Amino acid sequence: MTQYTRYATVGVATIQSYMAIKAIESVPNLVIQPGFTFEFHRVVSLVTGCLFLMWLGEQITERGLGNGISIIIFSGIAAGLPSALGRMFELVRTGALAYLAFFAIVLLVMAVTAFVVFVERGQRRILVNYAKRQVGNAASTAARAPTCR
Repeated sequence: MTQYTRYATVGVATIQSYMAIKAIESVPNLVIQPGFTFEFHRVVSLVTGCLFLMWLGEQITERGLGNGISIIIFSGIAAGLPSALGRMFELVRTGALAYLAFFAIVLLVMAVTAFVVFVERGQRRILVNYAKRQVGNAASTAARAPTCR
């Protein structure tokens, strides 16, 4: 399954990078020499970066640090958070964003974060019954309730 995921990642990354490069080329005076060479080099660069991130995520997962791809995605979100907050404060300061909308956004972010933490920390105890084990002349039944997430 992992191998199929890798192949699908290459395909999706190629299509996405090609579409992004075509969008960049469509902006007037942005690309000095548009054409096949420009597109090829940029697509190869973007796909290579994507594959590196996929490999890095797998390495993080294998080392037991958590779900690697999720950690990489989270780090991207966390890196953009200070600038997003700065832009939002600037909008409030200039009057482009009302105070009520600002507080609604803050409350929504806090509610979503609390909900994600609640779901992530949720546990359900499931009783697991094992088959009887024959030990000498006595049979024993082992049952325990492991913690499952």
